[in-house]
Amino acid sequence: MPLTRKARVVGSSLVITIPSQLAKAHDIKDGDDLEIIPIGIAEFKIRKSK
Repeated sequence: MPLTRKARVVGSSLVITIPSQLAKAHDIKDGDDLEIIPIGIAEFKIRKSK
Protein backbone atom coordinates (compact mmCIF):
# COMPACT_ATOMS: atom_id res chain seq x y z
CA MET A 1 0.00 0.00 0.00
CA PRO A 2 1.62 3.29 -1.06
CA LEU A 3 2.05 6.11 1.44
CA THR A 4 1.72 9.75 0.44
CA ARG A 5 3.92 12.30 2.20
CA LYS A 6 4.50 15.99 1.50
CA ALA A 7 8.05 17.24 1.03
CA ARG A 8 8.94 20.40 2.95
CA VAL A 9 11.94 22.70 3.20
CA VAL A 10 13.96 22.74 6.42
CA GLY A 11 16.92 25.10 6.20
CA SER A 12 18.49 24.36 2.81
CA SER A 13 17.28 20.73 2.67
CA LEU A 14 14.12 19.10 1.36
CA VAL A 15 12.62 16.73 3.95
CA ILE A 16 10.10 13.89 3.86
CA THR A 17 8.98 12.15 7.03
CA ILE A 18 8.57 8.45 7.71
CA PRO A 19 5.49 7.47 9.73
CA SER A 20 6.43 6.13 13.17
CA GLN A 21 4.65 2.82 12.54
CA LEU A 22 6.73 2.23 9.41
CA ALA A 23 9.95 3.23 11.16
CA LYS A 24 9.19 0.87 14.03
CA ALA A 25 8.33 -2.01 11.70
CA HIS A 26 11.70 -1.61 9.94
CA ASP A 27 13.74 -0.82 13.07
CA ILE A 28 14.64 2.71 11.92
CA LYS A 29 15.65 4.93 14.81
CA ASP A 30 16.69 8.55 15.28
CA GLY A 31 20.25 8.96 14.01
CA ASP A 32 20.26 5.88 11.75
CA ASP A 33 21.88 6.30 8.34
CA LEU A 34 19.59 5.61 5.38
CA GLU A 35 20.63 5.09 1.76
CA ILE A 36 18.55 6.63 -1.03
CA ILE A 37 19.03 4.65 -4.24
CA PRO A 38 17.70 5.92 -7.59
CA ILE A 39 15.99 3.10 -9.51
CA GLY A 40 14.43 4.99 -12.40
CA ILE A 41 13.09 8.36 -13.40
CA ALA A 42 11.28 9.85 -10.37
CA GLU A 43 11.71 6.58 -8.43
CA PHE A 44 14.01 5.53 -5.64
CA LYS A 45 14.24 3.09 -2.77
CA ILE A 46 15.34 3.80 0.77
CA ARG A 47 17.17 1.27 2.91
CA LYS A 48 18.87 1.33 6.26
CA SER A 49 22.67 1.44 5.96
CA LYS A 50 24.56 -1.49 7.39
